[in-house]
Amino acid sequence: MDMNKLYKAAAAAGIAPFETRISNENIITVKLFNEDVENYTVAENGSMKVRGLVDGKGGVFSSDRVDDEVIDVAVKAVKDSAEYGQPVDPEFFLGGDGLEYEDAPTFNEKLAAVPASEFIALGKTIAKKTLGADKRIESVNVQVEYSYNETRLKNSVGLDVAQKTNYVIIFGSAKAKDGDSVESGSHYEILTGIDGLDIDGFAKKLAADAADRLGGDSVKSGKYKVVYSPNCAAALLTALTDGFSAFNVEQHISLLEGKIGQKIFSPLFSLEQTPIGSEPFCSAFDSEGMPCKNALLIDKGVPTDYVYDLATAKRAGKKSTGNGVLQGGNVRPAVMYAHVLPGDKSLEELFEFVGDGLYIDDLGGIGTGLNAQSGAYSLQAGGFLIENGKLSRPVSLITVAGNIMTDFNDVIAVGNDEKTTYHGIKTPSIAIGSLSVSGK
Repeated sequence: MDMNKLYKAAAAAGIAPFETRISNENIITVKLFNEDVENYTVAENGSMKVRGLVDGKGGVFSSDRVDDEVIDVAVKAVKDSAEYGQPVDPEFFLGGDGLEYEDAPTFNEKLAAVPASEFIALGKTIAKKTLGADKRIESVNVQVEYSYNETRLKNSVGLDVAQKTNYVIIFGSAKAKDGDSVESGSHYEILTGIDGLDIDGFAKKLAADAADRLGGDSVKSGKYKVVYSPNCAAALLTALTDGFSAFNVEQHISLLEGKIGQKIFSPLFSLEQTPIGSEPFCSAFDSEGMPCKNALLIDKGVPTDYVYDLATAKRAGKKSTGNGVLQGGNVRPAVMYAHVLPGDKSLEELFEFVGDGLYIDDLGGIGTGLNAQSGAYSLQAGGFLIENGKLSRPVSLITVAGNIMTDFNDVIAVGNDEKTTYHGIKTPSIAIGSLSVSGK
């Protein structure tokens, strides 16, 4: 797209300030069943989101086309939608002067040079090793997906910033059978490079996640000490990170309203937002072009502050924390990437510390069973019984019920087995002192 032509057309239409957010994406996906390639696709996508002010009111337009033919359409759409739009402060269109950005190295040149044939070979190797890891494994599905994204944010008052990101997600699912008992399991890794991948370890974890669940049964209803796996802990923490949004606080739908500076969680629990880093969810700037900063959100059980975009910061008499996230046609403050600070115990040491309890590594129904406004949840779960400090038999057909506010005040230990999850949260396993479990 001829950007000069687009900006001239916007100016001629009386749209000022005017802003564009253009993204280009390339995705390579390999899907295998056992060792056979079932599907191989290469997709190149582009998208454009533009916004601007006409007589002080905001208009927006988005398109999956990024070429000169949509220039007139985009300009007309912004002008038309501004007629019914809300007043927007021109200050929310940042100029480029005085802004300093830290480096968020989310692009790996070496990963970008990996040929598709290597991703295919990697998928085949994982499938082969998983099938050979346990004779009870009947079938394996493996998906290797490489993603590249480049985003440029530019406006008519001097802002012009860009970010490149690439990463690989490797996801595997396996089916195990022993007599009449059939179980499935899964394992995934989000990686910024494939050189350090432990292929044998990945295959063993995938096979074990299915085979070790064979013969699972419920447990007696009651109160149990619980160790949540990284995936499960991250799923629960999504509601907590939502509570840091200053917009949610304004709407009185935040779990943390009125709780800044109070000790409401365990002193073993600390949470940091880390947009400046090399993980796929990191970024040097937010959706408004504000520089992002790493900062503690919870310091040894004490929430430190909310996160702000430009609008909520102005209403609160504060400065934006660089947490503006484009959601549909609106910008709202949100935690983009969070990190639970690890403890000093391995997963095995966590089990020893707990003694007797449950290891929960599977939660179902997060979308409907977790109330983000109250923190209460009731979820189907699965995992393993912990007896005398070690994992024993698999556990299924149970429901766990709690509240993230009380549960994370009851953290008794934090592991060091950190994992980057698809929830945008990096966390180790976390042990909770007491949780209600419904079973037999």
